[in-house]
Parts: sequence; structure tokens; C-alpha cells
Amino acid sequence: MTDYKPTDLKKTAGVLIQKAAARKNRKKRSLYINAAILATYGWHVCIPVLLGIILGRFLDKEVPINHVSWTLNFLILGFITGWYNATKWINKEGIKKHPTKPKEEKK
Repeated sequence: MTDYKPTDLKKTAGVLIQKAAARKNRKKRSLYINAAILATYGWHVCIPVLLGIILGRFLDKEVPINHVSWTLNFLILGFITGWYNATKWINKEGIKKHPTKPKEEKK
């Protein structure tokens, strides 16, 4: 059996209490708050894509290279960046579609 330090147990208990409070508050959210969260998720993806397109169009005009589309490359980079930002934000907010089950210890 693993021995835990009292400070580790206090930190773990504090984290669990915060997560329980967040879950309780999430169930009480109104339709408008949920719509705002969904819109924020969209902006996390939309802004990097738009910035990638603008930068790509500028580079296509200023630095033309045969067989290279700066717009397409920065569009893809914008999607990747936006997806990463949105995923990071969702994990920070604790929003999960399917909660994971805790792993059972093997004996």
C-alpha cells in the first residue's frame, strides 16, 4: 500500500472539491451561458484560421514561389492551431462529452 503525505491528501481533496463545485455549477447554467461557451469554442478555431488566410494571402502577393501556396499552408496551420487552442480550453474548463471511468488497480 502506498503511503501518502498529509499535504498530498490536502491538495487532492482541494482539487476534488473544486471539481465537484464546478460540476454542480455547470448543471445550473442557463441556455445563454451554454450558448456563450459554444460561441467561444467557435472563436477559438475561427480566429487562427482567419489570421492564417490573411497572412497567407499577403505572402502569396509579396513572396511568390512556384508550386507553393502560402494561403493553403497557413490555412492548415490555422486549423491545427485553432483545434489545439480549443482542446486546451475545453480541458481547462473541464468540459467533457464522455467522462472517463477511473482505472481499477490490478491485484
